[in-house]
Amino acid sequence: MSIPTKEEASRFLDPLRGSLTILLLHDIQAKTRLSRFLLRCANLQPMDTTVLDADAFYCTNIDRFAEDAQSVAKAELLLLPEKDFEVNSLLPLLSSRRELLIIDDLNSLYSLASDGRKSHQLTILMKLLSRNAKLNDSWVIATAYRAELGAKQGGASQRSLTSLGDLLVETDLREGSLQLRARFKGLWPNDELDI
Repeated sequence: MSIPTKEEASRFLDPLRGSLTILLLHDIQAKTRLSRFLLRCANLQPMDTTVLDADAFYCTNIDRFAEDAQSVAKAELLLLPEKDFEVNSLLPLLSSRRELLIIDDLNSLYSLASDGRKSHQLTILMKLLSRNAKLNDSWVIATAYRAELGAKQGGASQRSLTSLGDLLVETDLREGSLQLRARFKGLWPNDELDI
């Protein structure tokens, strides 16, 4: 993957502004490339960025991201508490004036919010983050690996991770580049973007 230009970063980010976008990953190799790309976009724009590192992916790979992460203006990395996750620990995100919030990843958050009450609270929080993105003309970009919540609970009450976002982008790694396919019309040529 080549270093994106400011125009490429804008082409990716502009249609996602003011929404909660879910980047649905289909393989683990795409995650590293996507993470680097997101950090580079934040650097090129330049915007205040927060990464909610729910599964410690950014922390454990910081050496891979060092150049990209150091160049992001006013970036912060948030980690979840080690014990007994409570959704209210994420409430400061609602009052944040950060321009870009990257949530990595939704699957980890929902795994931590395993009981019904926490899961419901997290769903509400995601809807409020979406609303904030609209009001503040900012970005909330979350990654996810599977589309269904409650897989361990089973039954017909499963909810889709994709229903938590405003926009859904399928993300694949093909021949060394990321291919993004949007489930929204007209914002990228052929509703796809290769980076």
